[in-house]
Amino acid sequence: MKNLKPATWIVLGLAVVLAACEGPPPAPPVTIRIGVLRSQDSLPYFVMREQGLDKKYGLHLTETTLASGAAAIDAMVADVLDLSPVIATVPLLAAAERGLIPDKVVPVAASSFADREHRAAGILVANTVRGWKDLDEKKVGTNTRSSILTAAADSRLKREGVRGYAFVEIPIANLGLAVAGGNVAAITLSEPYLTQSLLRGDGKLLDWVIGGPPFEQMEYSTIVFSAGFRRRNPEGVKAYLRAHLAAAKWINEYPAEARALLARQLNLSVEVAAKINLLRFPTDARTDPALLDRTQQVLLGAGLLKQPVDTRTLHDETLLLEVLKERR
Repeated sequence: MKNLKPATWIVLGLAVVLAACEGPPPAPPVTIRIGVLRSQDSLPYFVMREQGLDKKYGLHLTETTLASGAAAIDAMVADVLDLSPVIATVPLLAAAERGLIPDKVVPVAASSFADREHRAAGILVANTVRGWKDLDEKKVGTNTRSSILTAAADSRLKREGVRGYAFVEIPIANLGLAVAGGNVAAITLSEPYLTQSLLRGDGKLLDWVIGGPPFEQMEYSTIVFSAGFRRRNPEGVKAYLRAHLAAAKWINEYPAEARALLARQLNLSVEVAAKINLLRFPTDARTDPALLDRTQQVLLGAGLLKQPVDTRTLHDETLLLEVLKERR
């Protein structure tokens, strides 16, 4: 070592300094088992994956595709899933009614909202229908009777004085075809499939029922974790919330690109993507208990809930507020 040249000593010294600066290796990504619905309100999740925000915030998401929010709740209760980013209002409040919140599942943030500028669902009718009263004694198609869309349509039909109508369950893919073929006089349908049916000429829009009466404003979907994961890994929950907030910010900054991304994910045409009504994805993900309570009253009236729950204590925003403080 005595005979090393000065330049060699310098190189060795720099190597030691650089090694010291590197610090400990990065923590391995947090694995989260996530249940995904192929719907518009999953847009932040789609953005998260396509924009690489999951990797940026240290997440490894293992995906399972589900048909409904109720199925996602059951999967979290059974410890098959850790997270569903799009639990709609009916399964959320039904879970609370069953006593599953907060012992089994925990709502941690709001994901999307609907209002008059961000309409989410409407009633499409046959071209021969001139007004609400033409739906007296008629069949109305819906994907499932136990849904927010059916509750919204039922409430609006009653409000408009329609009598003797009956709901008929039809798969979403066939709803537009059912009204076009004369099998039903009307259907209740959410975006983007309502716009798709309108562009296809299946019928005409009578009015909006989410983004219009009875739900002019509503908290449309919620981010829900299993209670077990929330207890075991609060840092993993916070990592997901950081990625979600970044995705919501991107959607608000690049709506045209967000529409194109949604079209790719849901196999929509460019024409549909350009015209659909997008939900509102707030960049703070704060919930609105007053809106949830208003929705709850309609669901109680429709018989989808048997007893009210306290919407003020439904969400646990503790970790969300910690993440929001990081922005300051």
